[in-house]
Amino acid sequence: MNIIICNKAYLTKMTSMPSSSLAQNQALADSIACGEIVLTDCYLLLEHDEVKARAVIMKDISYIGYLTIEAITTKELQTFLQEIQKELNPKQNWFCDVYSDKKHFPIIQQALHQCFAICIERESYTISTYPIDTSKYKHTDCTAISDTQLLSLIKDANESTLDTSIQNSIRQEGSHAYAKQFLNELTDSKEKRSMFRILWHQEQILGFVCVQRLSKEIGGIGYIGVRRQFQSHQYSSILLQIAITIAYQNKLDILIADIDKKNAPMRNNLLATGFTKDCEQYVYYTY
Repeated sequence: MNIIICNKAYLTKMTSMPSSSLAQNQALADSIACGEIVLTDCYLLLEHDEVKARAVIMKDISYIGYLTIEAITTKELQTFLQEIQKELNPKQNWFCDVYSDKKHFPIIQQALHQCFAICIERESYTISTYPIDTSKYKHTDCTAISDTQLLSLIKDANESTLDTSIQNSIRQEGSHAYAKQFLNELTDSKEKRSMFRILWHQEQILGFVCVQRLSKEIGGIGYIGVRRQFQSHQYSSILLQIAITIAYQNKLDILIADIDKKNAPMRNNLLATGFTKDCEQYVYYTY
């Protein structure tokens, strides 16, 4: 086995791994083609010139993504991950999950358990998008308010979140720093800003939902939050309806929502809105 940084000679093999879904392979190929991901951040485990594992380092969000393997042992994957971790900035709290390769879930999970300090259980829900009449609700994109107001909105949502991964990040980075990082991630393109929707009642902000393009036809809910004083009034269900419609209008056929396993209120809202459970996930952090 040989660990290398990907180059053009292995690009096709890296983006056509059988254990990965076609959507994941295509999303990776598209991200490389547009320059969002560079080959020097893509690591491969080779055996006789065949790609046996891949992982992509996303420095801006401290994420190890597109983790996929082909017929290797837990020990071999563990060695691959440990070599990658040597290249990571130790001051960042890196995370990884079992998402792109569901075929080898047990092997990947065992290796991640050995290489990462913290494990958080999550669930993934999906829905086929369709148009919903949300005209009776006032909602705008995030450019309707200032960045200072947006930052305050996210900090407010973070303080009452049931999401363990967000709670963990706030403890490590601080409330303000993490909210600012999160805001930058959710608004760093024109499309993201247009799909960052704010729900209003008259002149009051009730909450927000962010839809992000994960691939050409698949979207994900990057964040959904209701201000503390307006929680328990079914506004999350309204925001989910808005998210479905926004995804549909942007030609996203599937919308994914990942939640903390302990977040029963959001689970109930997702199911009531028509989402179905796709799989369980485990997110791993370095500290």
